[in-house]
Amino acid sequence: MPDSVQQKLLDSEESYLNTTFWDVHPLFLLVQNGETAQLKERLHVQLEKFPAGRITKDARKQLEYLTVSLVNTFMIAAIQGDVYPPEANAIADQALRRLSQIRSVTEIPALVSEAALRLCEMVRETRRQDTGNVHVEKAKHYLSDHLTQEIRTDDIAEAVGLSPYHLSRLFKTHTGLTMREYLARERIEAAKQLLAVSDRTIPQIASLLRFCDQSYFTMVFRRQTGQTPGEYKKKNRR
Repeated sequence: MPDSVQQKLLDSEESYLNTTFWDVHPLFLLVQNGETAQLKERLHVQLEKFPAGRITKDARKQLEYLTVSLVNTFMIAAIQGDVYPPEANAIADQALRRLSQIRSVTEIPALVSEAALRLCEMVRETRRQDTGNVHVEKAKHYLSDHLTQEIRTDDIAEAVGLSPYHLSRLFKTHTGLTMREYLARERIEAAKQLLAVSDRTIPQIASLLRFCDQSYFTMVFRRQTGQTPGEYKKKNRR
Protein backbone atom coordinates (compact mmCIF):
# COMPACT_ATOMS: atom_id res chain seq x y z
CA MET A 1 0.00 0.00 0.00
CA PRO A 2 1.51 3.40 -0.96
CA ASP A 3 2.65 5.54 1.94
CA SER A 4 0.19 8.34 1.10
CA VAL A 5 -2.79 5.96 1.19
CA GLN A 6 -1.56 4.39 4.43
CA GLN A 7 -1.24 7.83 6.00
CA LYS A 8 -4.79 8.76 4.95
CA LEU A 9 -6.13 5.64 6.65
CA LEU A 10 -4.17 6.37 9.81
CA ASP A 11 -5.39 9.98 9.80
CA SER A 12 -8.96 8.77 9.37
CA GLU A 13 -8.62 6.40 12.31
CA GLU A 14 -7.02 9.06 14.47
CA SER A 15 -9.74 11.62 13.70
CA TYR A 16 -12.59 9.26 14.54
CA LEU A 17 -10.98 7.73 17.60
CA ASN A 18 -10.35 11.17 19.06
CA THR A 19 -14.09 11.82 19.29
CA THR A 20 -14.79 13.59 22.57
CA PHE A 21 -17.96 14.28 24.53
CA TRP A 22 -18.11 17.77 23.11
CA ASP A 23 -18.03 16.35 19.58
CA VAL A 24 -21.01 14.20 20.54
CA HIS A 25 -22.74 16.81 22.69
CA PRO A 26 -24.86 18.30 19.85
CA LEU A 27 -26.07 14.77 19.03
CA PHE A 28 -26.77 14.16 22.72
CA LEU A 29 -28.98 17.24 22.86
CA LEU A 30 -30.87 16.25 19.71
CA VAL A 31 -31.66 12.82 21.17
CA GLN A 32 -32.62 14.36 24.51
CA ASN A 33 -35.04 16.73 22.76
CA GLY A 34 -36.47 14.19 20.32
CA GLU A 35 -35.26 16.09 17.22
CA THR A 36 -35.27 13.13 14.83
CA ALA A 37 -34.95 14.99 11.51
CA GLN A 38 -31.99 17.10 12.66
CA LEU A 39 -30.37 14.05 14.23
CA LYS A 40 -30.46 12.19 10.89
CA GLU A 41 -28.61 15.06 9.21
CA ARG A 42 -26.01 15.37 11.96
CA LEU A 43 -25.41 11.63 12.12
CA HIS A 44 -24.82 11.51 8.38
CA VAL A 45 -22.12 14.18 8.69
CA GLN A 46 -20.51 12.67 11.79
CA LEU A 47 -20.46 9.09 10.53
CA GLU A 48 -18.87 10.12 7.23
CA LYS A 49 -15.71 10.54 9.33
CA PHE A 50 -15.77 6.84 10.12
CA PRO A 51 -12.55 5.16 8.92
CA ALA A 52 -12.97 3.34 5.63
CA GLY A 53 -11.16 0.23 4.45
CA ARG A 54 -8.96 -2.03 6.53
CA ILE A 55 -7.84 -0.91 9.97
CA THR A 56 -5.46 -2.30 12.55
CA LYS A 57 -6.61 -4.76 15.21
CA ASP A 58 -5.93 -2.22 17.96
CA ALA A 59 -7.90 0.45 16.11
CA ARG A 60 -10.84 -1.91 15.73
CA LYS A 61 -10.82 -2.53 19.48
CA GLN A 62 -10.80 1.20 20.13
CA LEU A 63 -13.67 1.69 17.69
CA GLU A 64 -15.69 -0.92 19.54
CA TYR A 65 -14.99 0.79 22.88
CA LEU A 66 -16.01 4.12 21.35
CA THR A 67 -19.20 2.58 19.97
CA VAL A 68 -20.15 1.28 23.41
CA SER A 69 -19.54 4.76 24.81
CA LEU A 70 -21.63 6.41 22.07
CA VAL A 71 -24.57 4.04 22.47
CA ASN A 72 -24.57 4.47 26.25
CA THR A 73 -24.34 8.25 25.84
CA PHE A 74 -27.42 8.26 23.60
CA MET A 75 -29.21 6.00 26.07
CA ILE A 76 -28.55 8.53 28.86
CA ALA A 77 -29.79 11.32 26.58
CA ALA A 78 -33.04 9.46 26.00
CA ILE A 79 -33.51 8.86 29.72
CA GLN A 80 -32.96 12.56 30.36
CA GLY A 81 -35.57 13.14 27.66
CA ASP A 82 -38.03 11.24 29.90
CA VAL A 83 -37.90 7.82 28.24
CA TYR A 84 -38.54 5.06 30.78
CA PRO A 85 -35.00 3.84 31.72
CA PRO A 86 -35.54 0.08 31.17
CA GLU A 87 -36.91 0.82 27.68
CA ALA A 88 -33.90 2.97 26.77
CA ASN A 89 -31.57 0.36 28.25
CA ALA A 90 -33.23 -2.35 26.14
CA ILE A 91 -32.40 -0.44 22.93
CA ALA A 92 -28.80 0.08 24.02
CA ASP A 93 -28.48 -3.56 25.06
CA GLN A 94 -29.75 -4.73 21.69
CA ALA A 95 -27.23 -2.51 19.86
CA LEU A 96 -24.33 -3.77 21.97
CA ARG A 97 -25.33 -7.37 21.38
CA ARG A 98 -25.20 -6.69 17.65
CA LEU A 99 -21.79 -5.05 18.08
CA SER A 100 -20.40 -8.26 19.57
CA GLN A 101 -21.56 -10.17 16.50
CA ILE A 102 -20.47 -7.96 13.60
CA ARG A 103 -17.63 -9.08 11.36
CA SER A 104 -16.74 -5.83 9.61
CA VAL A 105 -16.27 -2.41 11.19
CA THR A 106 -18.14 -0.94 8.20
CA GLU A 107 -21.32 -2.15 9.94
CA ILE A 108 -20.71 0.06 12.98
CA PRO A 109 -22.00 3.40 11.57
CA ALA A 110 -25.40 1.89 10.78
CA LEU A 111 -25.54 0.30 14.24
CA VAL A 112 -24.79 3.60 16.01
CA SER A 113 -27.17 5.54 13.78
CA GLU A 114 -30.04 3.10 14.25
CA ALA A 115 -29.67 3.07 18.04
CA ALA A 116 -29.51 6.87 18.25
CA LEU A 117 -32.55 7.35 16.00
CA ARG A 118 -34.64 4.77 17.83
CA LEU A 119 -33.85 6.40 21.17
CA CYS A 120 -34.57 9.85 19.74
CA GLU A 121 -37.93 8.67 18.38
CA MET A 122 -38.80 7.25 21.79
CA VAL A 123 -38.20 10.70 23.32
CA ARG A 124 -40.37 12.26 20.65
CA GLU A 125 -43.18 9.80 21.27
CA THR A 126 -42.94 10.31 25.04
CA ARG A 127 -43.28 14.07 24.62
CA ARG A 128 -46.16 13.66 22.19
CA GLN A 129 -48.05 11.91 24.99
CA ASP A 130 -47.48 14.79 27.44
CA THR A 131 -50.85 15.89 28.86
CA GLY A 132 -49.69 19.39 29.69
CA ASN A 133 -50.86 19.03 33.30
CA VAL A 134 -47.99 19.10 35.77
CA HIS A 135 -49.76 16.97 38.41
CA VAL A 136 -50.77 14.28 35.91
CA GLU A 137 -47.26 14.21 34.44
CA LYS A 138 -45.78 13.80 37.92
CA ALA A 139 -48.18 10.94 38.56
CA LYS A 140 -47.23 9.28 35.26
CA HIS A 141 -43.54 9.57 36.13
CA TYR A 142 -44.18 8.12 39.58
CA LEU A 143 -46.01 5.15 38.07
CA SER A 144 -43.30 4.57 35.45
CA ASP A 145 -40.58 4.71 38.12
CA HIS A 146 -42.30 2.10 40.32
CA LEU A 147 -43.45 -0.56 37.84
CA THR A 148 -41.82 -3.34 39.85
CA GLN A 149 -43.24 -2.20 43.18
CA GLU A 150 -46.62 -2.28 44.87
CA ILE A 151 -48.27 1.11 44.33
CA ARG A 152 -51.12 2.65 46.30
CA THR A 153 -53.15 5.63 45.13
CA ASP A 154 -52.33 7.34 48.43
CA ASP A 155 -48.59 7.03 47.70
CA ILE A 156 -48.97 8.63 44.25
CA ALA A 157 -51.18 11.40 45.61
CA GLU A 158 -48.67 12.17 48.37
CA ALA A 159 -45.82 12.32 45.83
CA VAL A 160 -47.84 14.65 43.59
CA GLY A 161 -49.24 16.83 46.38
CA LEU A 162 -52.96 16.31 45.76
CA SER A 163 -55.71 14.37 47.47
CA PRO A 164 -56.26 10.84 46.08
CA TYR A 165 -59.77 11.78 44.94
CA HIS A 166 -58.68 14.97 43.14
CA LEU A 167 -55.71 13.26 41.49
CA SER A 168 -57.82 10.31 40.31
CA ARG A 169 -60.35 12.64 38.65
CA LEU A 170 -57.62 14.80 37.11
CA PHE A 171 -55.73 11.78 35.78
CA LYS A 172 -58.83 10.30 34.16
CA THR A 173 -59.77 13.63 32.59
CA HIS A 174 -56.34 14.21 31.02
CA THR A 175 -55.42 10.66 29.97
CA GLY A 176 -58.74 8.92 29.48
CA LEU A 177 -57.48 6.15 31.78
CA THR A 178 -57.60 5.43 35.46
CA MET A 179 -54.23 5.24 37.17
CA ARG A 180 -54.66 1.47 37.51
CA GLU A 181 -55.33 1.16 33.76
CA TYR A 182 -52.36 3.36 32.94
CA LEU A 183 -50.12 1.33 35.25
CA ALA A 184 -51.21 -1.95 33.60
CA ARG A 185 -50.49 -0.49 30.17
CA GLU A 186 -47.02 0.67 31.20
CA ARG A 187 -46.25 -2.70 32.79
CA ILE A 188 -47.20 -4.48 29.57
CA GLU A 189 -44.97 -2.12 27.57
CA ALA A 190 -42.11 -2.96 29.94
CA ALA A 191 -42.94 -6.65 29.60
CA LYS A 192 -42.70 -6.38 25.80
CA GLN A 193 -39.18 -4.98 26.10
CA LEU A 194 -38.14 -7.70 28.54
CA LEU A 195 -39.60 -10.45 26.37
CA ALA A 196 -37.67 -9.14 23.37
CA VAL A 197 -34.24 -8.65 24.90
CA SER A 198 -33.88 -10.26 28.34
CA ASP A 199 -33.26 -13.87 29.36
CA ARG A 200 -36.01 -13.82 31.99
CA THR A 201 -38.77 -16.39 31.69
CA ILE A 202 -42.41 -15.39 31.26
CA PRO A 203 -43.27 -16.29 34.90
CA GLN A 204 -40.27 -14.24 36.10
CA ILE A 205 -41.39 -11.21 34.06
CA ALA A 206 -44.96 -11.55 35.36
CA SER A 207 -43.67 -11.65 38.93
CA LEU A 208 -41.21 -8.79 38.42
CA LEU A 209 -43.98 -6.52 37.11
CA ARG A 210 -46.34 -7.39 39.98
CA PHE A 211 -48.94 -9.43 38.14
CA CYS A 212 -50.59 -11.76 40.63
CA ASP A 213 -49.92 -14.85 38.47
CA GLN A 214 -48.92 -15.87 34.96
CA SER A 215 -52.52 -16.51 33.86
CA TYR A 216 -53.58 -12.97 34.73
CA PHE A 217 -50.44 -11.58 33.08
CA THR A 218 -51.24 -13.53 29.91
CA MET A 219 -54.83 -12.28 29.91
CA VAL A 220 -53.83 -8.61 30.28
CA PHE A 221 -50.99 -8.99 27.77
CA ARG A 222 -53.27 -10.54 25.14
CA ARG A 223 -55.95 -7.91 25.70
CA GLN A 224 -53.42 -5.13 25.09
CA THR A 225 -51.34 -6.67 22.28
CA GLY A 226 -53.53 -9.31 20.65
CA GLN A 227 -50.87 -11.94 21.38
CA THR A 228 -49.84 -14.14 24.29
CA PRO A 229 -46.46 -13.36 25.91
CA GLY A 230 -45.09 -16.56 24.37
CA GLU A 231 -46.22 -15.58 20.87
CA TYR A 232 -44.80 -12.08 21.28
CA LYS A 233 -41.46 -13.42 22.52
CA LYS A 234 -41.13 -15.86 19.63
CA LYS A 235 -41.89 -13.16 17.05
CA ASN A 236 -39.84 -10.32 18.52
CA ARG A 237 -36.87 -12.01 20.18
CA ARG A 238 -33.69 -10.08 19.28
